[in-house]
Amino acid sequence: MEIGIVGFGRFGQFAAEILRRDFDVYVFDRRPSPKKRGIRRVSLERVASKPCLILCVPISQMEAVCRELRPYLVAGQLIMDTCSVKEKPLRIMREFFPKSVEVLGTHPLFGPDSARHGVEGLEVVLCPGRCNRVDKVRAYLEARGLVVTVTTASNHDRAMAKTQALFHFLAQGFSCLDIDPNSLATPGPAQLFQGFRDVLGDSKELFHDLQQLNRFVPSQRKKLIASLIALDKQLSKRSP
Repeated sequence: MEIGIVGFGRFGQFAAEILRRDFDVYVFDRRPSPKKRGIRRVSLERVASKPCLILCVPISQMEAVCRELRPYLVAGQLIMDTCSVKEKPLRIMREFFPKSVEVLGTHPLFGPDSARHGVEGLEVVLCPGRCNRVDKVRAYLEARGLVVTVTTASNHDRAMAKTQALFHFLAQGFSCLDIDPNSLATPGPAQLFQGFRDVLGDSKELFHDLQQLNRFVPSQRKKLIASLIALDKQLSKRSP
């Protein structure tokens, strides 16, 4: 089976390296990127006609990409995105893509850094948008050792607002403190700081998309900030 990937940045390259073991992989990206063995760079028109199409593009670029792809799509295709927010990308794909193609939202809860030792045991979330092949996709992923969760886009975004988005928010905050990674630390903080360093390797665009395009995130940020301020005030009080 042939798979097309639109977007050949860090995650697109990572996904292509995994998928080429089982599929013929074709990629499109206007930006220059290194050549990869077994992966063919082709035109947008050619990649858009593959029976399975994976969009590895930032959330903020989804609408523009979907507009470009629409004229070249073929009935019966399965189109998936890999965004860290699910409500907005699924809404865009359902709006711009014809009903003759299936749409499935996916979110691998890992990236090139967190999966540097392999993907077995890591988790992928599937959010059906307009798709009859969820079970087939799930079976393929589970056969590769991944843990699969199927849920709604809104449930996904609520969960990510309390976990991924807040973690990235804290990582950016800690980066301003200029903490030496070789500082003395117990195992807990050392592990936390390594996690922060991993996500700081992601693009600024991903960080801003996570914070601004998930409607559940602002309230969670405010709750976190309020709780930290309250805790600081409590600790700053003089002991009786």
